[in-house]
Amino acid sequence: MTRMFVHKVILFFILAVAMFSAAQAEYVIGIDDVLQVSFWQAPTLDQSVVVNADGKITLSVIGEITAAGLTTAQLSRKIVEQVSRFNRDISQATVVVSAYNSQTVFVEGEVVTPGRYAREIIPDIWTIIKEMGGVTAEGDLTQVRLVRGGAVDPGTVITVDVLAAVRARDFTKLPQVHPHDIIRIPQSIGGVPSDLGSSQSEEARDVYYVIGAVANPGVYKLESRMDLVEALALAGGTQPDADIKKIKVSDKNGAYSNIYKIDLDKQLKSGSPQRYMVQAENAIYVPSRGTGSSAWTIVRDVITMGGALTSTILLINQLGDNNNSGN
Repeated sequence: MTRMFVHKVILFFILAVAMFSAAQAEYVIGIDDVLQVSFWQAPTLDQSVVVNADGKITLSVIGEITAAGLTTAQLSRKIVEQVSRFNRDISQATVVVSAYNSQTVFVEGEVVTPGRYAREIIPDIWTIIKEMGGVTAEGDLTQVRLVRGGAVDPGTVITVDVLAAVRARDFTKLPQVHPHDIIRIPQSIGGVPSDLGSSQSEEARDVYYVIGAVANPGVYKLESRMDLVEALALAGGTQPDADIKKIKVSDKNGAYSNIYKIDLDKQLKSGSPQRYMVQAENAIYVPSRGTGSSAWTIVRDVITMGGALTSTILLINQLGDNNNSGN
């Protein structure tokens, strides 16, 4: 009997914690949010409304009602209470947030699509930059400025090395982004990120870069004795329109880089194919058939996923020359 009682208490406690967590996670309506209010019993009363600066919305039947600070479920109940005074047939109302404008972050500078960014839950800086199209070819991910514009430390400016987080694949140390913050991606000096001038710029990092017609272009950790096929597999494999006969690999060589052309199709069909072993900081470019991608498009692909880097910047002219020559 005692054991059953203990089990019931534990079960009750678990359910209570779960319900509390769910309630805590529910979105709280804020100023400037756009709400869709629907009455399935009276669809002519459906409205799309904006939460004004006073935290209120205006409905055609009941007039003003406070919305900010409430969850959608709480506001729904409040609306029904008010509307039922005028129409007893209405017992249900549905409130849906169609635009999370109270959660707006502003993205400026060297980003493909600058402007407002709004989501129910604001993610980390790198996710925001990616969803805004990534940085431009001139953007510097090592000197991203996070300007506090909301209620948390207003006016504070934080310089963030986003590129370092991308290379380490560790975003836990990036500062949290709050509503109304501003993210500014500066232009790098001469188109080359500031970290390339450091004393460590000549040291090869244990990563490689995959660009072009693959499932997931980006920066990947280099494993011991990894060949080209394995490297492409980690990037999700090639896309259907990939031209694996004309793969190019940029191999870092001091301040410059060598370009190797690899016919992977021929190698795979060979009885005893020679393996190309991927080296630190190799940039692998897989072209699409008949697209004639420019070198700047190639570079933008990798910048969007992982930031500018020495071998890629130096790859611009060399790949451009190769493309122009028709090779």
